[in-house]
Amino acid sequence: MVLKSDDFLANEIIGIIGAGFLGRTLAETLIEHGFPKEKLMISYGGKSSTLESIKKAGLIGNITDNKVICQKSTIIFIAVKPQSLKELKDLPFTSNSLVVSCMAGISSASMEGALGINVFRIMTSGPDTIKGKKGIVAVCPQNDTLINILSFLNLRVHELQDEESIHVFTVGVCLPAALLTANKRGLNIEDSIETIDKEYCGFREIYYWAKNVLPVFDSEKAQTNYIEHMSTEGGITEAIVNSLKSGDTFLDSLRKGIARSKEISTFAMFALTGDDKSND
Repeated sequence: MVLKSDDFLANEIIGIIGAGFLGRTLAETLIEHGFPKEKLMISYGGKSSTLESIKKAGLIGNITDNKVICQKSTIIFIAVKPQSLKELKDLPFTSNSLVVSCMAGISSASMEGALGINVFRIMTSGPDTIKGKKGIVAVCPQNDTLINILSFLNLRVHELQDEESIHVFTVGVCLPAALLTANKRGLNIEDSIETIDKEYCGFREIYYWAKNVLPVFDSEKAQTNYIEHMSTEGGITEAIVNSLKSGDTFLDSLRKGIARSKEISTFAMFALTGDDKSND
């Protein structure tokens, strides 16, 4: 697909602050869907491994300074780690740009307090699912332009009514590894999904998505490696999988995942403000 002059992105310049796995995937997917490469700017934190990945993606000519991204971009995606937010405070963001945070755990209010502008939040499924054209994304609050962009990237958009729902959505994108672990134990999954779906309308749809994106494994070892790869240390998937392995029900494990997401958000906010929670 090639963008036409009358397309909704024809007059936009897109900047992506943070060219890690997610930021790079967004950049590559935009170009793949016809967004002009010369109207895309990216930045990265200086790691040599990230630079090599940028080179392999053919994006070396798109690297620029964060200040330039803020000054020239009409749409900006922030895809850095939460602890890097403090480094963005002095950048010249303006209300003329649509600023979108992909940062886990940092609320819109915290983002707005740090950057001085309105910020929209998204939470995506893993970059692999985006590349495979099977990605899903949560948006909060609703913004038609943002939803159009994400739909343009073949992402299935979930419009959330409040930011608290992001915690449940995040558990949803962790479901593939959780389902594999639960199936090994022969647990009742359907009843648990129904219970969560009553509390969060749309969770069953995410469950169907998770079943659809599960890879086909040629061995038990390959399946185990997949679960371990998805379970980042201290993360939500790890919390769910460990809960299942300890003998909890699938429902209890999902609730522990939601609780872990809220904990991570709380810790991220403490790190942002500089408070030391350990002294409480």
